[in-house]
Amino acid sequence: MNHAEITVVYREKGRLHVCFNEGVKTKDAPRLFAAVRQQALAEKAAEILLDASAIKEKLTVVRRLQMIMAFVTQLRGFRVAGVLSEMTVDPQRLGETMARNRGANVKAFTRVPEARDWLGWEAAGARDRDQT
Repeated sequence: MNHAEITVVYREKGRLHVCFNEGVKTKDAPRLFAAVRQQALAEKAAEILLDASAIKEKLTVVRRLQMIMAFVTQLRGFRVAGVLSEMTVDPQRLGETMARNRGANVKAFTRVPEARDWLGWEAAGARDRDQT
């Protein structure tokens, strides 16, 4: 995994919190999701908090579909809370719906605390709150 692009924020007991770093683009999604999968498998994580809020791109429907297909290909089978920037997230949650329709257990958020709550990571949140 290229540490210039992805940072592991937290790992413990089946949980993995990763953050895409500044400069990451949605066109890199297939490679980045594959790297997250590799890390999750190495950590034996069933749940992933994926903070992609550093991506500040307005997505076309085609780009959103490409990104979701890459997500589903790599991360279906994990429970994933995705944190996106206000600019990137679709207010109607089209990407989330498309991923769920393809068998992914995912929910999109714009803030890390809400993502942690959905995952039920109260204890984890106390430890890594200051890092995000």
